[in-house]
Amino acid sequence: MSNDAIKAVGRKFFEEFAKGNLQAVADLMSEDHVFHYPLLPGPVEKAAHVRGQAAVKMAFPDFNPVVVMQIAEGDMLFNWIRITGTQDGPYMGRPASGRTFDSVTYNVMRIRDGKVVEEWDEFDTLGYLVQLGIVEKPK
Repeated sequence: MSNDAIKAVGRKFFEEFAKGNLQAVADLMSEDHVFHYPLLPGPVEKAAHVRGQAAVKMAFPDFNPVVVMQIAEGDMLFNWIRITGTQDGPYMGRPASGRTFDSVTYNVMRIRDGKVVEEWDEFDTLGYLVQLGIVEKPK
């Protein structure tokens, strides 16, 4: 795949997620998809990732990942993403708070045959949890 085609897969992945079209997102994942996320104890397979995405959209119906920049090389895609949302549902064992967040995340995808095979997310976890009132900002 060309670099432009790989970038298009990544953009579509996040655009469909923003719209809440989780089936389209799942369709962009390979059957052997693996997801690495800092708030999980370890990597998860496709089904668990899809369930996690559904939980995020229930907690943050307006969750909006916007791709700011992409770099593609070989089968790898780096996505710099700004994410925003409002906690209008339960999250991490806490009821809806109405609090908003605005954060930056870095996502790396390995893409094969137009499908996302593996993903790694990294973001300002502390800043995100502070904005949601889940943890206090260190002094």
